[in-house]
Amino acid sequence: MFNTNNCEWLLETADTPIRYRVFREILKDMKSVRKIESELINHPVVEMWLKLLNPNNSVRKAENLIHGSPNEYIENAMLKIVQLGLNADTPIVADAIESYIDIIENYSLEKPLRKQSYDIIILANILTIGSVKNEKLLNLMFDNLDEMYTFALKGDCNIYLNEEERAMLKGVPKIWSECLHFTRPDLFDNFGMCWPLLYDIFGLTKLYGAYGTETDKKIDTIMKFIANDEFHYTIADWYGILINTMSRTRYYGHGWDPKFPGWFDVTDYIKTKSVPKLLFFAMYISKFPIALKTKWFSDLLHCLEKYKTEKGTFKFPKEWLIEARGNAVMGSHMSFGENRRKSNWDEIESTFYMQLIYQNIK
Repeated sequence: MFNTNNCEWLLETADTPIRYRVFREILKDMKSVRKIESELINHPVVEMWLKLLNPNNSVRKAENLIHGSPNEYIENAMLKIVQLGLNADTPIVADAIESYIDIIENYSLEKPLRKQSYDIIILANILTIGSVKNEKLLNLMFDNLDEMYTFALKGDCNIYLNEEERAMLKGVPKIWSECLHFTRPDLFDNFGMCWPLLYDIFGLTKLYGAYGTETDKKIDTIMKFIANDEFHYTIADWYGILINTMSRTRYYGHGWDPKFPGWFDVTDYIKTKSVPKLLFFAMYISKFPIALKTKWFSDLLHCLEKYKTEKGTFKFPKEWLIEARGNAVMGSHMSFGENRRKSNWDEIESTFYMQLIYQNIK
């Protein structure tokens, strides 16, 4: 479990980003936080990601830099900045994302919200993870929560057309002709994407425990909706195919389901699937009490604790802590900013990761 000695060891051996986060998030030592904040901002890795976060440093406009796999897209740059210890409470971060906040400010909040731009849902969650304080953003997140809650309250996760209905579809691309999972267009017509997305789960971590018991109850309902066997049996990986609500003859790959990686067998998943995706997901989902009570989490913790060293630190396989181009939510940016020329960088980052998990359990 939580180990004070590991915190002391991290403060002695880790680079600035991890030391900053240990002081701020685990030890709550704000005096030490203030002492090294400028050191963090001037850290080479942090400087690089701050430049990527600022859309003015790109030849493209901010509205085209929301959702995608390149590093400079805000979904990756903001999540990386948070992973390195900063957020919008820091002026330099707030300045870098000003144009993205303007997008929210200028957006028309039509209902249902989840029938509107896919990118707006993602942007709202990413900004929320980054601790942006903005009234319209907060209202958008609460509307977003209410729409998901209303759907989750029904408890029916069968969002797909049946075989007879699929047979009536026209113009299905050959690549999807054998697909069994086409989301019901009537659901989207009336409610939009009322089912939770992966980005929603991460964004909700910032609402949970911060806005009263009613908000927490709604989030708990959504967590119960997804943290069960039925959801994982019923929902297709990546959700399936979304049907255009106007023509009914255009189709889109949906994506970004919030299924727990390795829900039915974590041990097998670790052997055969993407462990970075699992680790990133666990880092956020473990902030919800409902998730902590699942067999999935208990099994995951058991698997991870096998990598404890004799001195009580942890050392994961290096490939689990990947740092590469790709979507942060899929685990592409698992580095915590440690200098990877150090012989023990993997032990430092693994130990810090486990401290974060134990912090969520407390």
